Amino acid sequence: MLYVVSCVVLLATTYLFFDKVLRCLKVGNYGNKYVFVTGCDSGFGQRLAIRLDGLGFHVFAGCLTDEGRKYLSSNCSKRLVTVHLDVTQTKSIQDALGLVKRSLPENTGLWGLVNNAGIVGMMGASELCSTEDYMQVFSVNLFGAMNVSKAFLPLLRKAGGRIVTITSMLGRIAVFASPYTVSKFALEGYMDLLRRELYNRGVRVILIEPGAFKTPIFDVKKIVGDVKSAFSEATAEVKDTYKTVVSSLEEHISKVVASSNTNIDLVVDDYIHGLTSMFPRTRYSPGPDAKMFYLPVSYLPTRFSDWLLQLP
Repeated sequence: MLYVVSCVVLLATTYLFFDKVLRCLKVGNYGNKYVFVTGCDSGFGQRLAIRLDGLGFHVFAGCLTDEGRKYLSSNCSKRLVTVHLDVTQTKSIQDALGLVKRSLPENTGLWGLVNNAGIVGMMGASELCSTEDYMQVFSVNLFGAMNVSKAFLPLLRKAGGRIVTITSMLGRIAVFASPYTVSKFALEGYMDLLRRELYNRGVRVILIEPGAFKTPIFDVKKIVGDVKSAFSEATAEVKDTYKTVVSSLEEHISKVVASSNTNIDLVVDDYIHGLTSMFPRTRYSPGPDAKMFYLPVSYLPTRFSDWLLQLP
């Protein structure tokens, strides 16, 4: 028995050692690589664009606002090109694609596409959410990423590049924020499908599944206002069911935001590793809460995870 245990430990240690070594190998030649990033107005996307520019990549930074474009233009080198992008609009995506095609040198493809754009949307219980609440979030988090990926795939195949997409730990285990959670579950499914479709076609598909991070995406007053507005229009029976939850919602969300990780570089580091490693991981889980709570809970028997994560 001791011999078996020793062999298992030795094999595991050897595997972890070589895995660590392989993950450290970089693709290099960043100055000849082009990356398109969506959602660069703030948060992860803005920080990623700045760091990729600092590494020498040619970056196309998709921004929804003029303020986002101006900030990046004034804080980055001339290698970085800002692009107006609304991922919910087909014309905006096609215009961005046309700009990228015109900017790429002849016979050069796109090394990386980063699907970073996302919104939180309505965070009430599912009974308080309308179809429109779901569609608003899906239009950005799911359909936006799907349509951008589809548009840029020919350029990615040309370079043997990578699609790196942010989902969430809420795309692995459903807890709250119904439209957001459902959109991330769907996005995980789409990217798993795409990864297998592209397995023998030279394009890698990588997922970033972070825990809770403090970014401008969480506007507490707006979130609470939207939930209370939906609650005011609910039936008496639904109000009676969720009145305790809604009354403590602002306090709960404020605590979640206050306890969220402020070091967004943990997420950006994984983005960069996915783009620069010769042997990137298929999934990254940045954040101690992701690694130490959400991931382990996602593997528990359902009866235990349900008990842990039940709505108060």
